Parts: sequence; structure tokens; C-alpha cells
Amino acid sequence: MLKETSMKKRWILFGASLFFLLSISSCEKLGEKGLGDKELVRINNVSISLEEFHQMLEWQPLEGKMKLLSDKAMRDFLENYVITREVLYQEAKRKGLDKKKEILTKVEDFERAMIIDALLEEVLKGEGEVTEDEIQRYYKENKALFIEPQEIKIRQIIVNSEPILREVLTKLNEGEGFEKLASTYNIGKFREDGGNLGYIRRGQLAPSFVQFEEAAFSLKKKGEISEVVKTPYGYHILRLEDMRGTVLRPIDQVREKIRFSLQPKKKQDVYLGYVKEAKSKAKILINEKLWAEEERKELKSKEEKK
Repeated sequence: MLKETSMKKRWILFGASLFFLLSISSCEKLGEKGLGDKELVRINNVSISLEEFHQMLEWQPLEGKMKLLSDKAMRDFLENYVITREVLYQEAKRKGLDKKKEILTKVEDFERAMIIDALLEEVLKGEGEVTEDEIQRYYKENKALFIEPQEIKIRQIIVNSEPILREVLTKLNEGEGFEKLASTYNIGKFREDGGNLGYIRRGQLAPSFVQFEEAAFSLKKKGEISEVVKTPYGYHILRLEDMRGTVLRPIDQVREKIRFSLQPKKKQDVYLGYVKEAKSKAKILINEKLWAEEERKELKSKEEKK
């Protein structure tokens, strides 16, 4: 299944790398004269302008940009990334690595991947939008997915440091009793009654406990234990003790969840339709005789390995 986020990440990485290749090949070749007004740095006979440097900064992923907010960080980026890459690139060219067949093949594959990603981004643009009618229809046809216990009884282990958390998780994995660990490790009054929180209903907890609530109501079987949940009070591990009654969650509570789940399917359908149409327009010939010979070789190789 195609995922827009992963495709965008690959596009950023591909674009950043290709930019360096293109900027390196297109940089002005200079002699031994002094630096020009807009020339930021020259490495041997290759010049990088201030505009090109800013473009390199712009190509960085968001987490990279966040690290380049100070003058010192940008100077480090110039000296330890831009200049270093150019020096190494020039050294690789001097050794003739840019002419090696396997390198050229990788560059071609890289270029193909970039172009295909650009095509799919164009084709799928706006195609993942889910309408309100689609959300309403999905909700009505899949109500069983949104029925949950009206009240659940929860027991918790709550600690306020990662070392203690790791110790508790180790003991849980070794089979030590949940209630015993809660009575031993819980902070404050939560140590009483082995971390028993009694019955809770969805929506009765403070907004800062949204993840806590989601983790609690995701538990479906008595005795099931949750993943670690972080709140302002510490690290929580939950166990479902009991449940009573059922309730259908209102559509307003699950609308965005439905939208998020339907978007990839819509994009996948558009993608498959586009591929089918593109193939139907292309003249595709497969050498079945050659393919059959290859299959026989593969079968023979497997038999020899037995």
C-alpha cells in the first residue's frame, strides 16, 4: 500500500542527493582568481554560490532544518557537510569512480525512482481526500468496529523514572504478578490496593490523559496488559480487570480515525487504476521461451540444493 508520508520522505532524500549531483556538475569551473561577490566557497575549481548554499539548506528534511537555526550550525553545515561532500566527490572522480558501470547503473536507478515518485505525486495529488458521505457510509456499515465497553475496570502500574520502568517490565516479562508489582513500585497513593483504579468511562478523564484512555479502551480481554503510556504523572502500564455494558461511539469521536483509515485505500485504488491504464496503452512483449528457460534453471538450482 502506498503511503504518502513515506513517498514524500523518499522524494526529499532523493531530491537532496540529486541536487548535490546536479549542483556539483553545473557549478562554474574557475581558475585561480579571487572569489566573486556571490561566490560563497570554491573547492579547487568548483564554485558554490550563496544562492546554491541556501538551496541546499532548503532541501534538508524538517528535522535537519531545525538543527540549522544558528549561525554556528550553518557554518558547521558548510564546512563539515557541503565542503566535505564536494572534496570527496572530486576525489571519487579523480579515481574514475564516476565512470564505473555499477555506479552509473545505480545513478540511473536513482533517477528512475525520482521520476516515478514525481509522477505518482502528481497523479495522486488530492486523490486521497475522503468525503463526509464516505465517512458516514463506512460508519453505518461497520458499527461493530466502534462498539466498546461502556465501563472498564483498570489496574495500573505507575512509575516516574525510566530505570524503574525497565526494572518493572523485566519482572513482568519474567512472570511476576501485576498486582504485586503495583503494590511494590507504584508512586504515592496508587500503591494502595495494587493499583486498582476501579471503573472508568470514556471521556471522564482530563484531556492530558487522552492516550491513557485510548490505551485503556483498546484492551479487549480481561487480563490483557497495555503498552507503556506516558502522561504528566509518569509511565503507566494498564491491565484490564473487567468490563460491563456496551456503547456505540458517536461518529464525532471516530470521524478522523475513519478518514485516516480510508485515505490510503483511496490512493491505492487510484494508483492501481492508473497503472492498469498505463499498461493498456503500452506495447509490452515478454519472451516466454526465455522466461521458461529461466524458470527451469531456478527449479534445477533448488533441486540441487536439497
